[in-house]
Amino acid sequence: MKKIFCFFLSVLSIATLKAQQLQLQNIAEDNGLPGIQLAYTVNGKITEYKVGTGKEGLTKQITINTLFRAGSLGKSVFAYAVLRLCDRGMLSLDTPLTHYIGTYPRFDMKDPSYSMITARMVLSHTSGLAEFPQFETGEPVKLLFAPGSSYAYSGEGYWFLQKVIEKLTGMHFEQVMQEEVFKPLGMHNSTYVQTKEMDISVIGPESRDLAPMLPNAAFSLLSNAHDYTLFLQALLAGKGLKPATQQQMFSKQSNAQWFQRDTTEADSYIDWGLGLGLQQNEKGKAIWHWGSTDDFYSFYVAFPAAKESMVFFTRGDRGLKITDQLVNLLMGKQTNRAMQWLRLGYDHPETMARLYDNLRKQGFVNAAAVFKKLKASGVQFSERDMNSYGQTLLKQKRYKQAMNVFKQQVEWYPQSPVAYGGFAAAAEGLGDKQLAIANYKRSLALDGGNPAAGFHIKALQNAKQFTAAGLRAFEGKYKREDNEMFLQVSTVGNKVVITQSWDGGKLEFFRVEDLMFYNNEPGFTLRFTKDAAGKVEKAFVNDTPLEWLRE
Repeated sequence: MKKIFCFFLSVLSIATLKAQQLQLQNIAEDNGLPGIQLAYTVNGKITEYKVGTGKEGLTKQITINTLFRAGSLGKSVFAYAVLRLCDRGMLSLDTPLTHYIGTYPRFDMKDPSYSMITARMVLSHTSGLAEFPQFETGEPVKLLFAPGSSYAYSGEGYWFLQKVIEKLTGMHFEQVMQEEVFKPLGMHNSTYVQTKEMDISVIGPESRDLAPMLPNAAFSLLSNAHDYTLFLQALLAGKGLKPATQQQMFSKQSNAQWFQRDTTEADSYIDWGLGLGLQQNEKGKAIWHWGSTDDFYSFYVAFPAAKESMVFFTRGDRGLKITDQLVNLLMGKQTNRAMQWLRLGYDHPETMARLYDNLRKQGFVNAAAVFKKLKASGVQFSERDMNSYGQTLLKQKRYKQAMNVFKQQVEWYPQSPVAYGGFAAAAEGLGDKQLAIANYKRSLALDGGNPAAGFHIKALQNAKQFTAAGLRAFEGKYKREDNEMFLQVSTVGNKVVITQSWDGGKLEFFRVEDLMFYNNEPGFTLRFTKDAAGKVEKAFVNDTPLEWLRE
């Protein structure tokens, strides 16, 4: 009987896992993401999920070993290492860091305020240091407020503390992290240093622009859900830390009310500990952090009392919008105050989850009825959420579906230039030139400062002058004279695509005029010039004077 019961539980567990895997696939597709890597732990059991690919255009599926750029999730890992060193008496959380390092070239050492900054302030984002400026401006890093008097998120502070740790230990940063964290916790795939031997199909090549600031505690961690879960579970267990130190890490050091930012209801539920955020909701107290670098997004949340944790990695500009759904799917329905505080999720995540589910079941031909029925039932929509979904569908080239979403947006928000712009883009994608021009003009009439609408109108009006074959005149390699960076310009259909040598990032541009192109996201222009013989010679991105010379 016992064997039969165990077998039944095993079958049930497999069925549940498959159902959750399918839900993850739907969540990724709904938000236009290529894939998700996730690990969830409860009662000491780690369950790992991987759906899709690590990058748009790849066919190789994500595995548990696939590395992602973890961005600011590296801050929590670094904070743990710093606290271990504090436990051994190498430094104090409350001793000014200049006591250990002396002068620091990124500070104005004539200003005594910089000498007030402590490790506690850096780890709780109360140092006053501004977020990273352009990396080497030659100017001192700005202090936004007196150290210790307010909250402002600052990777710059972590870079400073990293330099202090390197001096105190006499070791390179990566060596410190290997000895203090990665080796003791068995995080064999994690590192802050990208090597030539690594598979770059997902993470891309290392940015040469960032080379002077690498490795970096604030953003250069490479990891995966499996390794990071080992870290989270060690953190929850207090492994490697004195009990009092772990308690400090998980205790309020700052109220996290962002300097000079409007307050919201979520602020009352968010504080900052040492290297991590603190959240209070109906489920209890949690620790959390998010990661964002280029189009890599990640997030973790863990409940210390239950030793329960979840962490995920993905790529795509709507990567954090899936957070609420993932938390509710695996950890139970709750209010995700962290995402409300970040303002990077959906305004009404439950509404969007219900919308996706209903459209999947009933089809987009019934989209108007689905929208109206949901609204009649009392759920709240926001224009920002609707537009985000429409833009995702445009990116997926699902133009008919996008048109249904934007049509509803226009009906509910008739004075919105964004709504008409989205509807026009869907019409353009479907090849209805006149409908597209008419709605771009409506968008422009409502917002005269909207350059995208004007560029689209020009492009559509000039379309007959240009052919896809004519774009080949722009193809080639465009290099900088002052370094080895280059842009590879290719063509796809009636658009040009630039591929950046330093990170593999791609941007699509449509043709507006003879030598001018435009990109909707992030809204860049691309201009070319010709030499005396009429051959395309130089490229200029976003109206900057920086020249890219064609080989």
